Amino acid sequence: MQKNLLHAKLSKSLFIPALLALFLCALISSCSDNVIQTTDAKLSVVFDYDSYDELPKARLSVFVEAESDPNRMETITVTCNQTEYIWESDELVRAQNNEVKYCGLTNIVMPPEEKIPSGDYNITYVQADNEKKELKALLRYDQTFYETKAADVGLLMQKYLGSRMLTIYGQDKSILYYGPRTSQYSDARGIWNEYRDAVEFQESWVSSAQNVVCNLPLEKVEPGN
Repeated sequence: MQKNLLHAKLSKSLFIPALLALFLCALISSCSDNVIQTTDAKLSVVFDYDSYDELPKARLSVFVEAESDPNRMETITVTCNQTEYIWESDELVRAQNNEVKYCGLTNIVMPPEEKIPSGDYNITYVQADNEKKELKALLRYDQTFYETKAADVGLLMQKYLGSRMLTIYGQDKSILYYGPRTSQYSDARGIWNEYRDAVEFQESWVSSAQNVVCNLPLEKVEPGN
């Protein structure tokens, strides 16, 4: 159950595929009785654009890197040391990239008019046997993104050696492609030529440090465009 603490909240939204740039994820279904061996926590600020005319909405993504089975994680609590805001949830996203497994939250948001703070965070997770573990992580990012419209994201991302990525969706938001946005997929016609079942596509930018992800507005795949 999602909880609102200290006037902060967790928004309900789907796992955005742009985070595949960080994890290239697949769902994990195995289970283990072993104690979870964790090595690191990763923080990313995700900027979501609904249109090219509006400024983005921001959320914080937090993932714990685990060497063993993350299915034993039951809740994760994130504390911002600068503001003492606390977010806690048992609605966890689990992902895997090769041999590295992750568990975390993708939807942490601040109260209105507040920006996600840079600085130190504590990430505490509780596993199935009620044992608690704590990790520390540092978040640094350029808050200029809050005032940057979608059309200018690419220019700002050059400063951070960003990668231009593309997600192509079929019916029911099924992912047909995720990868670099090459000249082959420069417009809707090129996308339709390769994926006749494509319905929508979304361009994303990911900073080289993977601490910022920008999801540009969804667009329809209309071959005439």
